[in-house]
Amino acid sequence: MAMFRVIVATNPADDPATKMLSFWHKQVVTLAKEQKDIKVFELTREKTNKQNLTELIEKNNPHLVILNGHGSNDSVFGFSQNILIRCGENEILLKEKIIHALSCNSGKELGPQCVKVGAKAFIGYKEEFKMMYLKENDNDEFAKLFLGPAFEVVFSLIRGFSVQKAFNNSQRKYLENLKLVIMENKPVFNVAVAPLLYHDLIHQVCLGDGSASF
Repeated sequence: MAMFRVIVATNPADDPATKMLSFWHKQVVTLAKEQKDIKVFELTREKTNKQNLTELIEKNNPHLVILNGHGSNDSVFGFSQNILIRCGENEILLKEKIIHALSCNSGKELGPQCVKVGAKAFIGYKEEFKMMYLKENDNDEFAKLFLGPAFEVVFSLIRGFSVQKAFNNSQRKYLENLKLVIMENKPVFNVAVAPLLYHDLIHQVCLGDGSASF
């Protein structure tokens, strides 16, 4: 009997920021489906709510949970800001999982609490996730600078790297992009882009067992 690595992912895509995440998340789904040993279960748009996420996790027991969307210190949100996971409420759902949360602030309280209740690892951001973009498409040059490093975590996990290595790969790409924009020596890069990239770099967190792999 074949053994599968299972991913459950949320993709609300309900405003400009989360639509940008959605463009990049499609690359994650494509890469995952190219691997014969991975099954992907995805909640999109209005289906991204607490009840559906709970049922999907309980039914499929995923090894990796990808949470794309807005967040707060203790929560991650789905469609129309509906709470999906909240500290003290249902974080136990993520026990024994590896979690990547591309959502503002959720690495501050929710991440540590998930690890405390038994999640293998949590990679996310302890402050606001910041980015710039000009056009709502997957080729926006500004968005690539931010979302390339952010999504590198998941790309690396899918390719078999450990949690710590996936985090390191992401951090390295942030640094590479930061050096790139500084070397351009253009006002828009130095004044606007570089500080935001540096912000994401220093506020990205890796919690739990760094040796765990998906």
